[in-house]
Amino acid sequence: MELNLATDAISALGAGSGMDVKALTKSLVDAERAPHKDAINKKITKTESAISGYGSIKYVLQGLNTAFSDLKDQSDFSSIGIQNSQSNSVAVTASSTASAGSHQVTVSSLAKADRFLSNGFSTTNAINGGQGFSLSLSVNGTAQGNIAIGANQDTPSGIVAAINAANKGITAQLIATGDSLAPYKIMVTGTTGTSQNFQLTSNFAGVNFGNKIQTASNALINIDGIEVTPSSNQLVNFFPGVTFDLLAPTNSVTTSAINGAGVSSLVSTPVPANITLTRDTSGVKTKIQALVQAFNDASSMLKTVSDPKSTVETYGASLVGDSLVNSIRNQMRELVFENSSTPSGTIT
Repeated sequence: MELNLATDAISALGAGSGMDVKALTKSLVDAERAPHKDAINKKITKTESAISGYGSIKYVLQGLNTAFSDLKDQSDFSSIGIQNSQSNSVAVTASSTASAGSHQVTVSSLAKADRFLSNGFSTTNAINGGQGFSLSLSVNGTAQGNIAIGANQDTPSGIVAAINAANKGITAQLIATGDSLAPYKIMVTGTTGTSQNFQLTSNFAGVNFGNKIQTASNALINIDGIEVTPSSNQLVNFFPGVTFDLLAPTNSVTTSAINGAGVSSLVSTPVPANITLTRDTSGVKTKIQALVQAFNDASSMLKTVSDPKSTVETYGASLVGDSLVNSIRNQMRELVFENSSTPSGTIT
């Protein structure tokens, strides 16, 4: 309402003079506004361009950070490749501390554990009228205490649960033999190794573990001519950083031989597994190439945003004279080329 009155007043002032006062006023206002509007628009354009420049720098620096992060583990520089001629007999794993080399491994026998079978049971229900009893365990001739079978735990499955819960180095399992009269038995297995032989006795006549079906023994292997008898089927750090898992005896070749009396016989000759450890640089090479590319991309971006002659759309010449560009450039160079007072040490 007031704006209309002001406009009408300006029009009235020009009445009879032949002068368009309203148009003249608008021209004067526009002439006064134009320089300020151009300055504001230029500032807006410059600010938007700078934002694009900062965004572009952030993007390439994120790529550089990722490339550095991919190289932060020592194992990236020293991974080991493994060739194994008999992986079904011996599995080999190697850490970054392992040394490259070739080895021959012959597995003659695996480590075994004592294993016993109980007498047979005709039922899975209580076998001692719900009364408790106890089992006595000794390992390599040394008493390990009793395993209590509680009241109402005197079932085959209850005995198995009590043995396993005791955590004394032996494990129990209920098996069904298929016997028509007493199909249920308890199999108890110890820890591998000759020194882990055990005895398990019961103060209840209805349960005994006198049927030994496997005898505890050490493994027998030969590594590069050295005979080794580990108590388990895993050999750790025989060579630093190398672990051998024994799975089965290695292969053998059977040939016929004739003795001095002219009698022919078959002779079995073991065939060792050939293990080759090599330094694998392919992974780290790819990561270093990615770092080089990320560094070059970041350097190129910094040059583009600070070059006053750049014609690249959106971010070209967007940060000319900006001190942040030089600061980032210097820090990037220190990360890659500085060989002291940085985490890279002597690596350049």
